[in-house]
Amino acid sequence: MLNMDIRKIASTAMGGISIFASCAFAQGASQTDKNTPEAEGWTERESLFLAAAAEDISKDSGFTPSLNWTGEIWSNVSDGRDIHTIADSLFTLGFEQDLSAIGKTDGLGRIGISAFYYAQTNNGELRGFDSSQGCFSNIVAGDMARVFEIYYANEFETAAGNIGFRIGQLAADEDFMGMDYSDVFLNSSFGAMPNVAPGQLFSQYNVATPGLVIYYAFNNFDATFGVYNGNIAQDISSNNGFDYNNVFDTVALWYQLGYNYEIGGLGGRVMFGGNYHSDPSKINFDAIDAGSFYSFYFGIQQTIVNNSDGDALFGVYTRIGIVPDSKASDNNFYADFGFNWFGPIPCRSDDIFAVGFSVIENERAARSEYAHYDGALEITYKCQLTPAISLQPDFQIFVNQGGGNDSKAAYIAGARLEVNF
Repeated sequence: MLNMDIRKIASTAMGGISIFASCAFAQGASQTDKNTPEAEGWTERESLFLAAAAEDISKDSGFTPSLNWTGEIWSNVSDGRDIHTIADSLFTLGFEQDLSAIGKTDGLGRIGISAFYYAQTNNGELRGFDSSQGCFSNIVAGDMARVFEIYYANEFETAAGNIGFRIGQLAADEDFMGMDYSDVFLNSSFGAMPNVAPGQLFSQYNVATPGLVIYYAFNNFDATFGVYNGNIAQDISSNNGFDYNNVFDTVALWYQLGYNYEIGGLGGRVMFGGNYHSDPSKINFDAIDAGSFYSFYFGIQQTIVNNSDGDALFGVYTRIGIVPDSKASDNNFYADFGFNWFGPIPCRSDDIFAVGFSVIENERAARSEYAHYDGALEITYKCQLTPAISLQPDFQIFVNQGGGNDSKAAYIAGARLEVNF
């Protein structure tokens, strides 16, 4: 079984590498043939070949394709020589089509679709790891191919501000909870907060659901509101993305308010939001005695130092998530905080060194006289090899994983390679 898993990962990885190699060779040959100053080499492109190919077909087509490959390797190094290692691989593909480019009329909006294929060794289980503090990787899923988001979107400019919306099959974490300075981390808890957005209740990677999101922005203020199907599909390999069941017999609501500010030339952002689920019991969510679920979250990020060009050099952030009703969750409090150091090495201005720490209250453990909190520390360095290729070594420490008295700290080391084709 392990050999089969390894072959599966290897074939997926080799697919990504072969596409990369072929496009690199093609780009190099093309650049040599043209021999013009305008010819852009593959080392300078944010997309290795798809964006250029779409533009070659028609510069005014309004068609924007995307194809990305992410490969990872993770090891639990907690027990010295007894090191357990897994590997995983994710292909994501999709497109957006500007309908105004087709209809030759402004204001028609755009349509988009995304899908992914994920494969892993050992069913993604890393021996000795068990934490309520999120997963060490934010791309982990089951072995599957799945349609993710499908939507229609449009925006309108008015004197009172800009208004936009997306409608279709959506994931809530695409529009809520995120902050720029938390995006670099690989631990999943730095994305969708584990207590604010339990995967069984709210749509997020890797299960989307029917919904509507409305955006509003005026000057430095922005607001986002969303309504989603509350009975999301199960995250199982047989779900191809359309495994709906009793759509909208329960409802999930989201809201978020944000404000961008500047102090002494240093940019910052503050946000406040929350969500509500009308009936967790209908999807067998372990909500104890609660008839509904609701939570709040707060976040702030602040640039501390700018470089000579006025761009951020060092910045910090924090987020806090609270579930007020102790009957609705065993994890009533969550917080994470960290810093980003941009361009820490001279002549490598696009690299990022980041350190983040997260902590979550484990109420069930507290009731059992176990440790009250689980914690996780992540140290990561994202090396931008080219605009389209990055390599990111990563190290994480999980404290009191699982909340038991006999819980040991877990030390997880890994690396991620991302290629935007």
